[in-house]
Amino acid sequence: MNLVGDTVESAGQQYLDAGYTVAVLYYRLPRSATTTSWLVCSDPYEALDDVSSAMTHLLENAADYKVDADQIVLSGFSAGGHLASLYSSLCNARSSACPAGQVLHFPFMEKGSKIFCSEVGTAFNSLQDYDECFPTVLVDEATPPTILYHASGDLIVPTSEMTDFVYALGQQGTSYEYYEVLEGGGHYLVPFKQVAAVSEGVLDPSGDYASLIERALMLPNPSCVRCDDIATPWMEDNGKSCDVTTWLITNKCVEDDQWVTNGYCRSSCYDAGRGYANEECCPSPTPPSSCTECSDDATPWMVNNAKTCATSPSSIETNCNENGWW
Repeated sequence: MNLVGDTVESAGQQYLDAGYTVAVLYYRLPRSATTTSWLVCSDPYEALDDVSSAMTHLLENAADYKVDADQIVLSGFSAGGHLASLYSSLCNARSSACPAGQVLHFPFMEKGSKIFCSEVGTAFNSLQDYDECFPTVLVDEATPPTILYHASGDLIVPTSEMTDFVYALGQQGTSYEYYEVLEGGGHYLVPFKQVAAVSEGVLDPSGDYASLIERALMLPNPSCVRCDDIATPWMEDNGKSCDVTTWLITNKCVEDDQWVTNGYCRSSCYDAGRGYANEECCPSPTPPSSCTECSDDATPWMVNNAKTCATSPSSIETNCNENGWW
């Protein structure tokens, strides 16, 4: 399969025919498609930088390209689908422009995440810890409206990766639509009427893949944005951070033009009730707990004798950490 021919030359043309401005990003690849494809050959985050640079370029030249800056949608296919979703999971409205929506076609979720989290020069398939590069884990309240397409016949990306991602979107309240072609298909675009057939009337069978862009722009936007806590140059020079400079937060947030322009201490300002105009910050992620949730399951003997762990002190003293069966 020629993925470029299958997407850029077909879906891309459909986007153009529907009146959308199309920008095709040829991003830097972190591995070779032909030799040593199991190795990460260069920094994968260069590709993420390429997306950020492209978004910035489009925004700065929106008039020349006839682009509506508030209606930019990322459309990604396969590995590009992972890249688009990773960018949408990490972008910040100030430091890196976020899209208004994303349309993901059979995204390379798990393998793409392993590639991104691997060290240059290492094999990625055996990597176990890749959560910081895994959009399914990174989904939050600021994730943009999402359209997801996949076919059950895809032998490269299993359906379970898609349903896990959809579950994460639902848990965070992200607006989304998921279209899974149940019969046939593969790691490619099927005739659009097959996608429409599983849409329960949402999609017109006579339409094409440009309809998915339209759907992404119709879904409700997130109610909040990701807010960082960028320190001012003075703070950095003096070893200070936003969360320990109470006087500055009280006197500079929304009052100082330089702070407003640069978006300094956005999260701390918002938490202090002095957030920047038209900016609703999402809650900060809850750090993972360092403790384990413990049960108090009784032994069969305790159950048969109407005992519990709490009422069996001699058993606790004798068996805890001593009895291998316990």
